[in-house]
Amino acid sequence: MTKRSHKSAIDTTSRSPDRQAPETSHKNPTSQGDSNQGKAASEDGQDGGDLKRPRTFMATLACDTCRIKKTRCDEDRPKCGQCRSRGLSTPCVYPEPRVTKKDQSMSVAINAIRRLEIKIEDLTSYIHSSPKAASITQIVDQDSPQSVTSQPFSSATVPARSSSLLVHDAHETINDLDELSPGTNDEGHPLVRRSSLVGRLLPISFSQHRVLRWPAIKKLLPRSVLTASENLSRDYLIELETHRPPLAMGIVPYPLDAGERWLSKLPLSLIKGLADAYFAVFNRNTPVLDKFHFFTSTLGIAMENDFAYDIETCLVLNVLTLGCLAVKAYQEGDYSLPGQGSTDTSYQCPEWHEVFAEDPPGLRFFNEARKRTGFLLCDNDLQNAQFYVLSGVYYTQTVRPIDSWTMFNRAALCCLTLLKRNQFGNYDSWDGDMKSRVFWNILMYETILIQELNLPLSGLAHYEAEVPIPKFTPFPRPRMESGRQASLEDDSFFNFHFLAQVAHRIILTRIRHSLYFYSEKGDFPPPAVTSELQHQLDQWRTNLPPALQFALEDDDDERPPSPAHVVAKAMLKGRYLVAKFHASRPFLYKALHSPNLATDDDLWVVQDGLKAAMHWPATIGLCRQMRSSQPLKFGWCSQFFGQILQFYAVSHCSDQRLRQTLPAGWEDWTREMMEMLEHCAPLSPGIAKDLELLRLL
Repeated sequence: MTKRSHKSAIDTTSRSPDRQAPETSHKNPTSQGDSNQGKAASEDGQDGGDLKRPRTFMATLACDTCRIKKTRCDEDRPKCGQCRSRGLSTPCVYPEPRVTKKDQSMSVAINAIRRLEIKIEDLTSYIHSSPKAASITQIVDQDSPQSVTSQPFSSATVPARSSSLLVHDAHETINDLDELSPGTNDEGHPLVRRSSLVGRLLPISFSQHRVLRWPAIKKLLPRSVLTASENLSRDYLIELETHRPPLAMGIVPYPLDAGERWLSKLPLSLIKGLADAYFAVFNRNTPVLDKFHFFTSTLGIAMENDFAYDIETCLVLNVLTLGCLAVKAYQEGDYSLPGQGSTDTSYQCPEWHEVFAEDPPGLRFFNEARKRTGFLLCDNDLQNAQFYVLSGVYYTQTVRPIDSWTMFNRAALCCLTLLKRNQFGNYDSWDGDMKSRVFWNILMYETILIQELNLPLSGLAHYEAEVPIPKFTPFPRPRMESGRQASLEDDSFFNFHFLAQVAHRIILTRIRHSLYFYSEKGDFPPPAVTSELQHQLDQWRTNLPPALQFALEDDDDERPPSPAHVVAKAMLKGRYLVAKFHASRPFLYKALHSPNLATDDDLWVVQDGLKAAMHWPATIGLCRQMRSSQPLKFGWCSQFFGQILQFYAVSHCSDQRLRQTLPAGWEDWTREMMEMLEHCAPLSPGIAKDLELLRLL
């Protein structure tokens, strides 16, 4: 018999009866098995002293009625089985669950992000309180819908952000001043005469496609490039993408002889295989659905209704659509499919492989969803927002930026409708947390598109200070299902990864609104502001959880365990490098246009930024090999278009000091960027036009 230690005896006697009851009154079969294992461990642990065997799960709580009667509770909602059998009319009352280690870790991450935001807020306040702030605010049209005053925030989750976060480029950029129609600027707002801007801060466009219109770069480009670009409108990308042919509308049933009702004849193994692949790849990096809720509710409703014209069916069809791309990514990366049940880690072709053998994969399911969603256009609830986000992700993967923006804008409208009606509810609940997830996913995708293209804003950013970042509250489960605990570690990894992306987006937006100005006197950007923003970016990287840490140099050759890990690992490091590069671009603009005013510190920032512009992980290695799951292909190609022009300009400028900032291997990296543009050009007429211009170099 094992003798208890003095400490454990004290802990036992000091424990109140109310705390003991829930731990002993709800032993379901899973907990009984773990209890028996615990007894065996205690018998074998006589030499171990006070060492306790770590629990493999967090105990759940019984309802108050079962606790009082000391009966086993299955924890079903709204009434457990015991209470239903007794005929009780009132719903069960469950005590508040205890805080888990995962919740504590999430709290630490959220607090770190909060401290980071507060420091950036202080920096922004300093910028706006300086004399230069007055000139900035005079440039921005205060009557435009994009100019937003800061809003008070009542929640304690995320601090209020200043208006600079919410301001789009609602003003003219330097390179557009001489080309705009009379009286309007880049986005149709009243134009300020150039003479009134002399001696003030002039805004620089954040778009990489606007690099083509930098005056200093236009002087260095070959005549053939200038002639070709002069024949293009300022928003040629939008025009080309808007007038491209739509996706094919035909539907090829699977199998071919299944007829019009082919969806109801799909084998369950195919549906589960595609859904598992979707949740293992896309939902981990764009978490807009809850896997447990999908399999227990959404999928069941769609199948019971025989894939009718309802939102549940549309969601299922979009999941199957992206599942086809996910399975294709497993094939491209030579990874074994989830649930394959084999010790072999390489890809094995499933029986239903022909279902994703179309171009693009998943189109048959997507067209079935599009056929149904016409009857749901006026609905604006959470599920409709999720449907539009999934549609936007599919258009993003197939490199259709305008279609993608349209879907995200429509999803934003659903969120705005819920926010205006105060329908987001309690953010601590599962439903409120899901709406928070959808909100931040939409905001990040929308930001990427509108920063590159001259597209209208949805207005969703106005509520950025009111919607907290998600906590990933799980959907209520009747019990801990088998194998659930094994996936919690992976879930936490990708949850923290998503939160890190949200924090990075805030920092990058700060860089954009704090540094992207040019002073003809050469006194902007100020070194103190730049170093502080760089410090905040380094803090973001340092404060990442250990599992998300990355090295700036080439990592080891260890193969990530899944395609989702490949993307997550590449995106975090890539976002860090992207931010460093964009923080240096205003200094490059200054060095190209006023080389005599560029200091050694300015050139050091340029050199550091050009080095960070190379070898972005999301565009090389396994990410490049797995094209079907490679994220943001249009975004990367847009970045490469501007990078190649900037590398060309630096290498051909007359300033020897600036030429010396070129990093070693930049020419090889330029060839790699051209290869990616060549791969994506057949998928997008806008990228094809960019490639045509760059080939003239």
